[in-house]
Amino acid sequence: MNPVTIVNQIRSGERTGYTSTEPHDLLLICEQALGQGDTEIAEMFYTELNTIEQSIYQFRVAQLGNDAEMAQAHLTTALQNSRTRELRDHLLEARIRMEWGILRASIGEHEQAGVDLRWAMERLGALSEGHRWHGLCILNMAKWHQNRGELGMALAMHSEISRNGPHHIEIIAVSRRNAAELLIAKNHIQSALRNLWISHHGFRQTDMLDAAIESGLHWVDIGLSNVSLQAQSMDDAVHNAAPRSVGDPLPKPAIHPDDLSIMVNWLNEQKLDEIGESLVSEAQERLQS
Repeated sequence: MNPVTIVNQIRSGERTGYTSTEPHDLLLICEQALGQGDTEIAEMFYTELNTIEQSIYQFRVAQLGNDAEMAQAHLTTALQNSRTRELRDHLLEARIRMEWGILRASIGEHEQAGVDLRWAMERLGALSEGHRWHGLCILNMAKWHQNRGELGMALAMHSEISRNGPHHIEIIAVSRRNAAELLIAKNHIQSALRNLWISHHGFRQTDMLDAAIESGLHWVDIGLSNVSLQAQSMDDAVHNAAPRSVGDPLPKPAIHPDDLSIMVNWLNEQKLDEIGESLVSEAQERLQS
């Protein structure tokens, strides 16, 4: 079940509703609709949510409305209900603890935020490894470390999300894009190029075109410094990737012109801003020289 697809199909009239097949999938659809601004679609399913899910829904509404007080109130209610004998739901409890971690980080309670995020990440991993919420929690845990200047720990968190699953493709793509930013900060440019390549294609697979364009342009931008026929193809680089041994020098960053041509041809079919068009034009000149 892809919430983006479901919401878009309802908006276009391709479908008129959705029958729940998995726990909490209606909540995922509601939250996706809220995030896209399709409030009417979100409200279609509200009455079908359970008590805890409705509190999470109201939390999200308050959060999107920048009402911090109401957001905390609804999240507190959701957490209390998730722990009652009648409504006990371990997966929702872990999801709520993740949201508390994010909320605490936003109001400056950084240490407690880390406690909540780690608890939620470990519980979600034990309950349903690869669940969307598990992937999101790992991403937030990585960002928590990054905000503390712990880039190595942040990268270690991203390494928990394998490109081969079980996490969803969009989670893998976001993880690889964020990992690339960290690798650039550590001057591991070839590894960053590899991660941007993975993220670009992951975003394309899930029709997240704006993100695919962003990752693609970033890949072109840092790859143009060395376009070489001797460079390993990106697909081979991804397939053959392995940890470096201690003391091994960093590989010299380089991209193959065939990969650059593939990327440029795709980007030329997209709607780019002026900066993007300029970068693609520069890449085309490089290919023709």
